[in-house]
Amino acid sequence: MVSVAIHCVLVIIFSLSIIKVNCYICHGTSQYGRCSTNGACGCFDMIGSDNTGICAFLWVSCSQLKLCNSSTNICDKLGDICVQHPRCNSHSVCYPSSMIDERICPALPNVSTTTTTTTTTTTTTTTTIQHLGWGKTGSMNNGRFGHAASVLADGKVIITGGAQSFGTFYSVNLNDVEIYDPSTESWTTANNMSYPRNAHTSITLKNGKLLIIGGISNTNVLNSTELYDPETKTWSFTGNLNTNRNYHTSSLLTDGRVLVSGGANPLSIIRSELYDPQTQIWTMTGAMNFPRQSHQASLLSNGRILISGGYGEGYYLNNSELYDPQTGKWTITGSMKHPRSDHTSTVLPNGKVLITGGHDEKNNLNSAELYDPNTELWTTVQNMKYERKKHTATLLTNGKVLVTGGQNGPMLNTVELYDPTSDNWITIDNMNYERGYHTASILKNGKVLIVGGYSEIALNTAELY
Repeated sequence: MVSVAIHCVLVIIFSLSIIKVNCYICHGTSQYGRCSTNGACGCFDMIGSDNTGICAFLWVSCSQLKLCNSSTNICDKLGDICVQHPRCNSHSVCYPSSMIDERICPALPNVSTTTTTTTTTTTTTTTTIQHLGWGKTGSMNNGRFGHAASVLADGKVIITGGAQSFGTFYSVNLNDVEIYDPSTESWTTANNMSYPRNAHTSITLKNGKLLIIGGISNTNVLNSTELYDPETKTWSFTGNLNTNRNYHTSSLLTDGRVLVSGGANPLSIIRSELYDPQTQIWTMTGAMNFPRQSHQASLLSNGRILISGGYGEGYYLNNSELYDPQTGKWTITGSMKHPRSDHTSTVLPNGKVLITGGHDEKNNLNSAELYDPNTELWTTVQNMKYERKKHTATLLTNGKVLVTGGQNGPMLNTVELYDPTSDNWITIDNMNYERGYHTASILKNGKVLIVGGYSEIALNTAELY
């Protein structure tokens, strides 16, 4: 996705002739990056413009494109625009005005506009800046943070539990459930869970049902688990965990089982267990090498689970472990460069894992690291601009990672994008609300749904990127 798109009307006056071109300028977007609802369009860097491009149809034959004037970077044909197009030529080329028309490349949705006008002796350009990125959507019925979010098989997003105020066990905790429908951008209430809970996990099983695991109620840490059936819209109890836990991780394995690791009650937990949807029974599996809570878990392309960081036995951890579902055992793998807890972990299209932010004993972090499953080594990548914990990181359909909000003293509304191909972070438009302890879900239409969180109060607002 792009951070800013610009709607432009180029009114070109030359030799008593007028050419009007309706187009979209993409600001802060990588070469060929997505800029339109038409997937056949992409962003072309304009010559002489800093970090600005034109949104155009990608598949114009290279043989049709003429070179720009090497000394002036101007095109001979009126209305054509001088752009970079390395797939066709190492030199700048003239892109035809007919291929940058907004009727071919409509802007992506969720835009707000401001208008400026500039004039030269030969060209008058009216530019409408459209801040593409964040749009408000329907609000939940209840504000909440520390909740869980999962995408169901039908593309709807189900939000479970959470807290409404800070205090002992984040009281008051909720057992209510709400479902977001992307087609109508509205929320409906569903049947309540049997227990109020936050700091729990939720996971959509391969059979389409939703599994809720552990968490904190208003009085104690839970070992109960519940199943939601979207077909009947009902809840049922399933097997209890062997260990009461919250701040744990849950991972859907390739064989359909669910691995739960670590957590707290109140001390950090070393034990792990497996849920079998066929038998609805939890069984203990190999224990980790280190007890930990507020860590992260990622499913690798080889089917193993990578556990990173967290907090345990009085220390913030930089060590990592790998779980092998075939053997049920954990092995130590490379350690991160920096200990961290309350960070994020995102598997990239190339199979590497991106870790962002979090905090150690003294500071919130803006550092980021990459884990390579082939070498089992960590490397540092460019830092984010902002230190943050309790944020979200979401893999977009274009392969970039969207990092939103979090906490660094006050809650944040700042947003950054990581591009794995360039190892580069860019800041983009802020969210409409400061928030941490929120959730982010990638929808089937490629948009990202941000829900709830905390910012002086528990938030019921949601927004779309």
